[in-house]
Amino acid sequence: TPQFSGTPTGSVVYKDGTTTLKTVSLSGGVAKFTTSTLTSGTHTITAKYNGSPSFIGSSSASLTQTVN
Repeated sequence: TPQFSGTPTGSVVYKDGTTTLKTVSLSGGVAKFTTSTLTSGTHTITAKYNGSPSFIGSSSASLTQTVN
């Protein structure tokens, strides 16, 4: 939730470890990304908001995804 009013714009970069998967522009303040290209095994997926003129960027958030 933004500290100030308005809808965030800009983009989010999704990575698998250090490999960039996709850069997605926000739509209505939301970035969504779906992939079916991950290989079997454990992946550390991160998402980082790059910011915009009205909103500062964020540090990365991550999750561990296991693909069977």
